[in-house]
Amino acid sequence: MPERAPARRPLPVTSSRAAALALAGICAAAAALRFAGLGVQGYHHDEVITVMRVIPGSFEHMLHQVRVSESNPPLYYVLAWGWAKAFGSGEVALRSLSALIGLGVVPVGYLIGRQLATRRAGLFLAAFLAVNPMLIWYSQEARSYSLLVLCCALSLLFFLRSRAAGQGRDLALWALFSALALCSHYFAVFPVAIEAAWLLVALRDRLRTLLPALLAVALTGAALLPLIAAQVNPTHIGWIENSLLSTRFFETGVSFLIGETGHVIAEPPRERYALVPAFAVAAALVLLLVGGGRRERRGAAVAAAVGIGVAALAALAVLLGKDYVVERNLLPALVPLAAVVAIGCAAARPRLLGVVLATALCAYWVAFDVYVTQTPNLQRPDFRRIARDLGPARVTRAIVSWKLAADPLRWYMPGKAPRMYGGTERVGEVDVVSKPVIAPAPANLPPSFRPVQRLRYDRLTLTRYVSRHPMEISSRQLKAVRTGFGRDAIVLDGPFGWRPSPGVRTRSASVARGVEG
Repeated sequence: MPERAPARRPLPVTSSRAAALALAGICAAAAALRFAGLGVQGYHHDEVITVMRVIPGSFEHMLHQVRVSESNPPLYYVLAWGWAKAFGSGEVALRSLSALIGLGVVPVGYLIGRQLATRRAGLFLAAFLAVNPMLIWYSQEARSYSLLVLCCALSLLFFLRSRAAGQGRDLALWALFSALALCSHYFAVFPVAIEAAWLLVALRDRLRTLLPALLAVALTGAALLPLIAAQVNPTHIGWIENSLLSTRFFETGVSFLIGETGHVIAEPPRERYALVPAFAVAAALVLLLVGGGRRERRGAAVAAAVGIGVAALAALAVLLGKDYVVERNLLPALVPLAAVVAIGCAAARPRLLGVVLATALCAYWVAFDVYVTQTPNLQRPDFRRIARDLGPARVTRAIVSWKLAADPLRWYMPGKAPRMYGGTERVGEVDVVSKPVIAPAPANLPPSFRPVQRLRYDRLTLTRYVSRHPMEISSRQLKAVRTGFGRDAIVLDGPFGWRPSPGVRTRSASVARGVEG
């Protein structure tokens, strides 16, 4: 009788237990990185749109504001509306929703890596997603991007499972999370379309099981079309195409490695911080090509096809006249591309080499994440501090700054929210929030306005001009004041009708002592 092949030994129970413990530790680290710094930075422009315009008021008001003030689908705002009613709209309270959602991406990443390759690849991917600066940045933002990443990751997971087995339950879950992804952000259409086409080819002999799932996703997309038509507003997203497409793809790569740091106030990204993770990514790809087995290479190829496919379809949309390519919109590509790197580290021979590489990459990202919390120059603009230093208005004043600074300043200013400046007003004070390089130059204001104070905030400078007598100044004159930004806006604050104030005389007297530093 021919000899029987030796039975394949099952993986020991301790390996799955060890993986579970390791995953628990990774999730704990992810939670610490996301929740510890929720209140370090103030709200930026887009977040203020969420808290000031969209979610206050009734549920019907929220849906109306999504249609007239937003360029995204409603799912996140529905969740944020309920969350704010329960916990409030402060930075820590509202951002904790995004942090919780972002934390959920980590265990899903483990399942994706395990499905694509091995348990080790799953742990590496979970670790990368736990500490990646881009994901932490949007886990600490009151916007829909963290939800987009989670829904797309879940869609990817059940796409992989459906592709492998074609089970009805997996297809139903793929359809559910694909529909939720479409309802969280319109760019989810790219990974969902790739997965749908792939399933249509891979499961062409099981169309009776597949078609209901595809139909459900298609109907969800069709239901969003009226909202998309209503949200078409060049002021929302028309600024995107002002820079070269190649530049934006390069900036996306940098942001995927170090987050949005240094790139949220009309400045280029700080690519020097991305050199170390870029080297680690390149090394992981080499390890995949040199030491990867058949399963690892196949799994990496599937993940790469989805990740690169998102960017390719976005570029194709540009050729069709729909240019919305920007870093955060391409977030659906981050998880599958990170999976390729994780599989490369897991495929290394000897294994210790992959462990060292993955550990080094995670250590760099953790150090950089902590460094960002200690470095205001890498954070969102500190409009919260500027508003505090401006203080309550003693006279009618105009605040001139970057267009995207107007709403945050209105949100953080004490007392009744200031209104946007239009036409001509009598003002006794003009405050200019500019880039530091612009601040020393005299502002284009009437001679009676003298500089009395100048405060530096890393990438911004506040210069206060005061007049002893009120002056009628038009919004056109104030928009001619240089700030260093492409488009400016003016906020009007203080009592209507100028009245002399002891505070104004005191500050005007400081001219004799020179501008304060």
